[in-house]
Amino acid sequence: MLLKADQSARAEPEKVGALIELRSISKSFGSYQAVDDVSMSIEDGEFVTLLGASGSGKTTTLRLIAGLEMPSSGTIWFQGRDITDVPATHRDMRMVFQDYALFPHLTVERNVAFGLSVASMRGRFPPDSIPARVRHYLEVVQLAGHAAKLPHQLSGGQRQRVALARALITDPKVVLFDEPLGSLDASLRKLMQVELKRMHREFGMTFIYVTHDQEEAMAMSDKVAVLQNARLLQYGSPAEIYEQPRNRAVAEFVGAANVLDGTVVEVAADTVSVRLRGGQVLACGRPRHAVGRNEDALVALRCERFLLGESARSVPGGPLVGTVTECLYLGKSIEYVVAVPPYARPITVVDHGQLPQAIPVGASIEIAVRPEHARILPGESNS
Repeated sequence: MLLKADQSARAEPEKVGALIELRSISKSFGSYQAVDDVSMSIEDGEFVTLLGASGSGKTTTLRLIAGLEMPSSGTIWFQGRDITDVPATHRDMRMVFQDYALFPHLTVERNVAFGLSVASMRGRFPPDSIPARVRHYLEVVQLAGHAAKLPHQLSGGQRQRVALARALITDPKVVLFDEPLGSLDASLRKLMQVELKRMHREFGMTFIYVTHDQEEAMAMSDKVAVLQNARLLQYGSPAEIYEQPRNRAVAEFVGAANVLDGTVVEVAADTVSVRLRGGQVLACGRPRHAVGRNEDALVALRCERFLLGESARSVPGGPLVGTVTECLYLGKSIEYVVAVPPYARPITVVDHGQLPQAIPVGASIEIAVRPEHARILPGESNS
């Protein structure tokens, strides 16, 4: 849920709402705008992912939440209290960094115990509870047999688990992750995604996670915040982000969509007909936003939602006809790059076994998308 709030307001709210609220947060480094007027709320126990390409503002937003950076403007609220100026050491949050930030001269056991020892000195945990607690968390992250090893004796996945145990052991309200799986190979990355989801369910903490990997964000998160050029483009569930993209940038970045331009020619109860630039009429699902005849429109077509060959001919309005310019065999699917005049940009189509055999480069292909899978993007035109 996006919040609209006066960024200068510092009064205590009437009641505690979300666990974390960012209210019109901005951050600049000299003339460089890293975060620009971002507002969002995070509920207690959610797994929220900040998703974006390099330079989108996702890591800076995470560091603002952690207190490692101070905002240039706007406020940050935690458990109903303004913590904008509260230092990182006094926020009930722990960070897992991309490089894990382990102490190279300390054993796994002592690395995990370090934060707990600091918390113990502040009276949060009795000193005599530390050894048992460390053993327990090493078992949780499946490192019980590695307590005496140094970080350089561990694999990348094991070092990631040490960093995670060190973050979890003090029972923080929030755990922050700055692309912690970025250095792992693909298979280990998948395993660690499953582990993180499991630990999130078991511990019930709030996880805030940064990644540039769209599949990772969609698979792991309760909510996804899509950022681009320091701005928050859309914030919602993975299904909302994927099925109802707010604009072209979201549609093309999350799950790769083909975006075609045209003009609305008919608005019916359940469908909207759009005449594409090439003259074809495409039946689209009725969008949530209002559309009218003769309006410019952009239509997003997901790569994997296309019907091919005979199946495409049964779709209202008929198929688009193009020429295969690339055919990529991906094992469980075949990806076609299709040139469809008069569009300068080719259309990408993914076939998960519809056709009995691959269509060769240079051959003609018929493609279509059913109305319920053709999305008209709100507030956009062919400009």
